[in-house]
Amino acid sequence: MTRPPRRLRMGLLWYRRWTAWRRITAIVFLLLLWLGSTDAGAAYFRGSTSGTRIFDLIPLTDPLAAIESFIAARSIDTTALIGAALLIAAALVLGPVFCGWVCPLGLLFDLNSALRRFVRRRVFGIRTIDPMPAQPPQVIKYVLLGCLVGFAAVAAFPLFQIISPINLLVRAAVFGSAAGLAVVVALVVLEWFYPRLWCRALCPLGSLYAIVGRFGLLRVQIDPAEAGKVPCQKCQRTCPMGVPVMTGYTMQGASSVTHPNCTRCGECTQVCPRGVLKLSFFRFSARETSAGRCDRCDHARAAGDISLPLMSGASK
Repeated sequence: MTRPPRRLRMGLLWYRRWTAWRRITAIVFLLLLWLGSTDAGAAYFRGSTSGTRIFDLIPLTDPLAAIESFIAARSIDTTALIGAALLIAAALVLGPVFCGWVCPLGLLFDLNSALRRFVRRRVFGIRTIDPMPAQPPQVIKYVLLGCLVGFAAVAAFPLFQIISPINLLVRAAVFGSAAGLAVVVALVVLEWFYPRLWCRALCPLGSLYAIVGRFGLLRVQIDPAEAGKVPCQKCQRTCPMGVPVMTGYTMQGASSVTHPNCTRCGECTQVCPRGVLKLSFFRFSARETSAGRCDRCDHARAAGDISLPLMSGASK
């Protein structure tokens, strides 16, 4: 019998495979930034969220930081250009994985969401999964991106690198910046009322990665033979970015999720009771589309996993 995805018991929270790996990579990035600020680690990794150097040889530059600095300085730095090109190439292949796997602010919001769910369950006894608020107009963050680029051209100043909550969080965590801490706390409080508002509607860096990586080769692939048979909507109720995975993709006959807000976090693939979704470079093969699906579905029903309301008008 095919088993559902494994979960590891760690403290008060259940950590699924993709969740654990995402949090580990983001924590490692923060630790590397801290280590790079010391004399002992500077030879191996140094820099900031705007740009780093690995072994003082391989540059990695935030593409938005590079664009702002090039426009503001009216010149192009070769090292920064190479570093930005490497990350853009990675996004073209992997999609906007920076947002889901590396961004320190994404890690903070992820942990904050887990804390919110824990409080709702243990303090208020609320065990249902609230649907994400409706997707805010996507044009907002693209307009903000354009405004920041325009400001750099007019004022010759890279504004976002100063006010970016991502950078402010790192300054607060690594260097103890009080101003950075204040902004981050405000965003965390806002998250309890409107989850991922910054990531979904405001972040200009996220919008840049969405443009570059929307059709990256790494995607949430959809099994066409099983899609929609159990329309529980767990995938889109669980998606931290509010992507309409089932109503917008699996029920529409799509082969993969191509929403610009999909960060390839893998959360939807972990909660699907029939294994309809997988995070992969490759589509479902003929062997995968049917093998073991009934066992997995029966196991999920026996465990009570298929418990959310069905979509109106959908067949069971």
